[in-house]
Amino acid sequence: MNVNDFKIKKWQWALYIVVSAGLLYITGSWLMSLGIMLLLILVDRLLAEYERKKRGDDEDDILL
Repeated sequence: MNVNDFKIKKWQWALYIVVSAGLLYITGSWLMSLGIMLLLILVDRLLAEYERKKRGDDEDDILL
């Protein structure tokens, strides 16, 4: 996987920042907030992979 091919849109960056700030405010812990964010991103990637397989696409720019 080439990091340069992984594209995150500006609105996704803003959403990640808002969710991260909210988690930090709620939990009060950097490590717990980081763990929750990593789990959310992992679930997002797994759902995207499931959708790609369901559609039958051989290649998806987001996942490569």
